[in-house]
Amino acid sequence: MLSQPIFGDRSLSQAFYLTVIERFSNAFNPSIRSLLAECTFGFAPSPEGVKTLFVVAPALEVAEELLAEIDTILDRTAELMVGVGQVALCAIPPGNQPQQTVDLQELEKVPSECLVCKFFSITDRSEAIDI
Repeated sequence: MLSQPIFGDRSLSQAFYLTVIERFSNAFNPSIRSLLAECTFGFAPSPEGVKTLFVVAPALEVAEELLAEIDTILDRTAELMVGVGQVALCAIPPGNQPQQTVDLQELEKVPSECLVCKFFSITDRSEAIDI
């Protein structure tokens, strides 16, 4: 009898990605690390199949500060997350904040209609795509 693959084990996958994100965050200087500590992270493929690291900032101000460090973020992503082809820097714009306090860390996903994102390619950083 063949054993079941462990790749479908959700808790193992979550532990792996939490470790990856923690190692990613720890690779930065303290000022960037403190900004990243406020963010929510996720991975998803683009419509073209490019694996994307989503960094969701709780406010536009945090996203703007991270945007100033995007080259460093892209370099660390390329170094530590082989296979990730782009980074999406996202924020929840003013006016789209939930009516009640929501812990974004507890959500399975952030509703896409509540986000603004800018996508940066790891391989070609000269272009960014606004969505």
